[in-house]
Amino acid sequence: MSRATDESPALQAWPAEPSSLTTGAEGREPAGTDNGGRRSRRRRTTVHTAKPRFSFREYGQYRELFINLTLRELRSKYKRSVIGWGWSMINPLANMAIYTIVFSMLFRIKAPLGVPSVLNSYALMYLCGMLPWTMWQGSIMESMTALLGNQNLIQKTYFPRELIPGATVASKLVSHFIEMSLLMVVIVAVGDWRALVYLPVVLVTIALVVIAALGMALIFSLGNVFYRDIMHFSNILFFIWMFLTPVTYPWYLVAGGLDGGGNFQPPRLVHLLGHTFSLGTLFKLNPMTDAVLSFQSLIYDGALPSSQHYTAYYPITSTGAQGPLTHGYVGAIVSWGDYAYLAAWAIAVFVVGLWLFRRYEARLPEEL
Repeated sequence: MSRATDESPALQAWPAEPSSLTTGAEGREPAGTDNGGRRSRRRRTTVHTAKPRFSFREYGQYRELFINLTLRELRSKYKRSVIGWGWSMINPLANMAIYTIVFSMLFRIKAPLGVPSVLNSYALMYLCGMLPWTMWQGSIMESMTALLGNQNLIQKTYFPRELIPGATVASKLVSHFIEMSLLMVVIVAVGDWRALVYLPVVLVTIALVVIAALGMALIFSLGNVFYRDIMHFSNILFFIWMFLTPVTYPWYLVAGGLDGGGNFQPPRLVHLLGHTFSLGTLFKLNPMTDAVLSFQSLIYDGALPSSQHYTAYYPITSTGAQGPLTHGYVGAIVSWGDYAYLAAWAIAVFVVGLWLFRRYEARLPEEL
């Protein structure tokens, strides 16, 4: 089978299964027979050429293939499932119920008070952070086996191989939009109409998380072809990473702030190398911390990032033992500097991931 040329807009056909032509581990076809019926000793080598140069035009030529790959991912995700797409909400709701029971009921951790939305719900706080985290982590984890699952297609024809992990990320983004849309309906229904006002910023934040996910998907999927240990190591990595990100617990437990009872909690301090640091400052080195806090600020709190940390003053009234109390609370937990750090990290990861992938993708047919 000859590879697709630059002039073809996409692959000539998109079979459900690759054709019956098989190639050896080195990309060579089995020896054939000559006109006399004798077996030929000469082997014809199938050339797999990758283009190191980045070109949006090339991606445009293969957009039909990208759409087909994405649709295949979506269709196969819940194939032969009775509930089907319902699982896209059942899974996060089940996790929400478990973490709510463990943290809110057993450990009696109070949900944070949204400022200025005045929401006080652990479940909503959890979903605002868990949905983007699940999309980001799932995109990377599922992309690691995408190249291995398309081994025959990669070995038989040329196309930009990064479309395969890209299609996996795109399918997770479609599921995320469904989940996030339902969350926005619930948030507005309970009275936080500000989430709709800041919806454009929410979409920009989703785009940043997707860019970061795509960059890491390219790195991890490529690395998993050369070193299969990466797939097993990643399970441990993302498990630790999740608990270093304020997804399942309120941010005030780490960096201080207003708890669910309207009381200001002091930040936790750690002592390293003779210096005292806020634990929240160390957690901010993790860019996914800013991603999760940005979603919680925009959707749960109903507030934009501020020019500095803790600068916006909001009068909050709560009921204490002595009656109604009014607190002056600075509610911003994400600054525009944090937001810029998230954007810079996402773009940097994507650029590095794309560069590495296009540098080594010519070796994929041989390594697979």
